[in-house]
Amino acid sequence: MRIAITGGNGNLARKLIAGLGAEPWCEALVALDRRFDPIEPPAHASLACIEADLRDGGDRRWRDALASVDAVIHLAAQNPYPEADWTDSALSFDMTALLATAAAGSGVRRFVFASSNHVMGGYKETDIAVTPGALTEALPPLPGTRWRHDGGSSDSTPYAVAKLMGERLCCTLAARDGMTAVALRIGWCQPGENHPSTISGSGTPHSRLDAMDETDRRDLAWFRGMWLSNRDLVGVFAAALRADPAGWPAPGIVVNAVSGNAGMAWSMARAATLLGFVPADDAMRVLGEADDLPRF
Repeated sequence: MRIAITGGNGNLARKLIAGLGAEPWCEALVALDRRFDPIEPPAHASLACIEADLRDGGDRRWRDALASVDAVIHLAAQNPYPEADWTDSALSFDMTALLATAAAGSGVRRFVFASSNHVMGGYKETDIAVTPGALTEALPPLPGTRWRHDGGSSDSTPYAVAKLMGERLCCTLAARDGMTAVALRIGWCQPGENHPSTISGSGTPHSRLDAMDETDRRDLAWFRGMWLSNRDLVGVFAAALRADPAGWPAPGIVVNAVSGNAGMAWSMARAATLLGFVPADDAMRVLGEADDLPRF
């Protein structure tokens, strides 16, 4: 398989380049971004890094790259963080629309869109958040997560709405144009080691976790329940690229993508049924190895 990865200079892309690029079924990777820092070549697949602007529909560099691949992983965004404002999020959706439409017209067979848990972030304030396995893909979307921090509070609604609209666009194009698509509602995969102990109740890494009140503990459970390990990140994207769509309910599907974190609200049943993916890691098991860390 030949795979294009947008946002190729970013945290998730670099982990996927290393992980997917070591698989014998992955022949070539084409990383697309506006600029690149040095990237270590993957163990098996060839790697081409192409500087291009996905915001520019006339940029032949990324359009020509699509003609050479079987599948696309779309990670790029104007602002890839939940703090993105409406201007950033509108540009991110424009980018998704340009890329997905071009992919559907270029013979790409599989389009994997990096959506986000934030599409369902409104459930954080409901009883579903504390009901293991209750947060399924069949629930109505409730975009936007609210979280507290030292500067006050934040709300990811603009970021989440762009992801939700991206999901719907990819599924619509798949139904219309013969391309298959998977929108993965990915959780929290931090840069580097990505240990769950650095996720906090404030929704930001490396914040203080002591002196927590009941709201803080509830928030901590929500955010740690979103943890996606480095191994499971590669595993769920590999499954999304390779799954047989014959048993899917439609050519485009939406699937939760987190690790198997004990007690979490997120259901991973659909990922197992439609993609054949079962998480290997569990935040609670990892945290259990360090007795001085607070639990949720």
